[in-house]
Amino acid sequence: MHDAGMGEKPVKITVCEFPDENPHKESAWAALVGFLRQSPTDVVILPEMPFCAWQMFMTRTIDPMVWNAALAVHDDMIARCPELNAGVVLSSRPVERNGKRLNEAFFWTPERGYRGVRTKYYLPDEPDGWEASWFARGDRSFTPVAVGPLTVGFQICTELLFTEPALEIGRRGAHLIAAPRATGGHRRWNMAACMAAVMSGCFVASTNRRSYDSGTFAGRSWLVSPEGEILCETTVDMPYQTVEIDLEEAAQAKDTYPRNLVTS
Repeated sequence: MHDAGMGEKPVKITVCEFPDENPHKESAWAALVGFLRQSPTDVVILPEMPFCAWQMFMTRTIDPMVWNAALAVHDDMIARCPELNAGVVLSSRPVERNGKRLNEAFFWTPERGYRGVRTKYYLPDEPDGWEASWFARGDRSFTPVAVGPLTVGFQICTELLFTEPALEIGRRGAHLIAAPRATGGHRRWNMAACMAAVMSGCFVASTNRRSYDSGTFAGRSWLVSPEGEILCETTVDMPYQTVEIDLEEAAQAKDTYPRNLVTS
């Protein structure tokens, strides 16, 4: 079902985990294409900057050749989004704008192609990801965007740990928060996804990389209901999960506790 027809209910949301290491990426993409060919979806959410290995961000040394390769592989793979047989693709990718390196949340649809939405604001700078060294700070605005009848906001990875953006996204009428990640398996991540849902009254789709040659990235992608219930979770054996949702559930959640409290 494509952009123009997504108003029918229910809407199918597919969360994916995706390999971190480059040698595993092409086979994982082929498997995802095959899965979605057999089970078409409306919305598919991929992890944070899914098409480059994270190793490049574990050094503070900015290698222009490595950076340009990351840009090029994302260009190439986003051009292949039609293979996914999905109405909307949501993720983030590295971009360069006005001489600044940024991590940009985006949506892709068959009708509109690639559209950047906002750039990552909360940037850690630690040995497992020197992001503030690689990237300029992006947008503090978390304004959601309409994609057909679906309204979606983005909290990219670390941003999911901050509750104010979730509240802002929900109050602006979003149905879905997309939270692409590159994280380990600490319980903070599923707790944060559930709290974002409760704060916003949105469904939350949080998707992660998985490491196959190390323990760096834990996989485990979730779709969470507006009441904070985990509706599905991916595993190494089931890296893609699809759930049908009713957008009206997110709309009605905005008028219920605790979203209906007056806070200012």
